[in-house]
Amino acid sequence: MNKFLVLAGVVLSSQIPSICFAANGTQLTGYGAKAAGMAGASVAFPQDAIAAANNPAGMAEVGSRVDGDFQILYVDTETEFLNSENKHSGKRYAPIPEFGVNYQVNDRLSLGFSTAASGVLFRYDDELIPNPNVDRAKGAFMQVIGLPTIAYKVTDQLSLGFSLALAAQRLEIQGIPLPDGSASNPAHGAEYSYGASWRAGALWKAKPWLSVGAMYASKIKMSNYNSYEDDLLSTTGGSIDIPEQYALGVAVKPIDNLTVALDWQHISWQNSDTYHETFGWRSQDIFRLGASYELSPDWTIRAGYSTTRKQFPTDYTLQNTLLVGINPKAATFGVTRDFKENGELTLGYEYDLSTSSKGTGASEGTKIRTNMGFVTVGYGWKF
Repeated sequence: MNKFLVLAGVVLSSQIPSICFAANGTQLTGYGAKAAGMAGASVAFPQDAIAAANNPAGMAEVGSRVDGDFQILYVDTETEFLNSENKHSGKRYAPIPEFGVNYQVNDRLSLGFSTAASGVLFRYDDELIPNPNVDRAKGAFMQVIGLPTIAYKVTDQLSLGFSLALAAQRLEIQGIPLPDGSASNPAHGAEYSYGASWRAGALWKAKPWLSVGAMYASKIKMSNYNSYEDDLLSTTGGSIDIPEQYALGVAVKPIDNLTVALDWQHISWQNSDTYHETFGWRSQDIFRLGASYELSPDWTIRAGYSTTRKQFPTDYTLQNTLLVGINPKAATFGVTRDFKENGELTLGYEYDLSTSSKGTGASEGTKIRTNMGFVTVGYGWKF
């Protein structure tokens, strides 16, 4: 494998200050504080104005409301880079903001806007290679998708939704060694990339106790990073495209105050050149199971579990050295206090089960071990 490609792969899985971070590849386990408390199980069970990030059709069911929250990331990573003697570690805390607003125009039509943030985060406490000419490796890749959404109830049972997907990315890299280890690659500073596409969804209330949902998000072709397309992104066209994804979900109410939701989501990392060719990422099938139980009109508790496979095989461990989102399994908990006229407060916690990746083949001698979790704080107002 080309040495430059290996080191370029290390670059792109760097640090993002203060905004968006990985759990499934570059994506969060769940979008919206309530969905996050159910491990993201939400395609057939919309609960707030961030629902368009999970299924645009869900906005037809949440009414007029505004929601804002932070998912606060903690990550602790230990890495052996190229050999067991070259050890590195690092810790990081960062807030991930989310926002949504929805307006119920009439009994059938709603207009809204949701955000979906994603990316990767990390930086180590020292240089990857002990060389005074090599700077400490750090960088920034963050991505936000804005989703202006229209949702319509075709019948009392069937809702359809459509979103424009307006994406912006920011990339900044420094301190990545040259292939011979003599110095660092040139630092180009921060650059931005933009793209647009669409998402669509359907939500069918088959029975009072049964809902079925489906969502499709088309691939977003992003503009090139001009300063990086001749070196770090030269082998993949100079852009970081956002992969196609789709999901199916079902929600069941076995009793009046309990809802159980199950989702399957497919993310086509394999069809995005940068993720697949540089990092060796393969597509993921993610399964999520969540439950919401209403203790009283004022209190609701939630729990969930999400599982998938790692997005890369062990022979690509070296390229993913700085990537924190290698944890494929997560357990979540959440609670909401409804203050009626004054809105509702939601708190949650996600624990991503500790995992490691020990390199084989071209990645022999490299090992990554990551612990990470999220604390969620959200508030919603109905109007």
